[in-house]
Amino acid sequence: MIERISMGIEITLKNIRPEVAAIFSAFPTLLRLPAWLPGMRLKRVSPLAKELAMECMENPFAYTERGLATGSISSCMVADHLLKLHETEDDPSWYKKAVKESAATAFGAGVETLLR
Repeated sequence: MIERISMGIEITLKNIRPEVAAIFSAFPTLLRLPAWLPGMRLKRVSPLAKELAMECMENPFAYTERGLATGSISSCMVADHLLKLHETEDDPSWYKKAVKESAATAFGAGVETLLR
């Protein structure tokens, strides 16, 4: 998991720089150009970056859910909130999504700190 997360962070930091984002924001029609053109690296790496971002959000969460089901995981933010999920009357899909996104942010920030 850490290898995939570090790869996603590296791709994001190298390719989604402020100046690149500013150019594509100012001229959104550039996104219609083919990915093979010089200067369109962002378009070439975007599918991989998106896949890695989804993995970074889904895999640690699924690991915690499996561990919680088997009783092999200790107390953590995700486990505590998943246990609370069963106690609340809130919409479970919304609550799970919020916990998943929060955990992915915390996990990614922790991995980035370790990589420095």
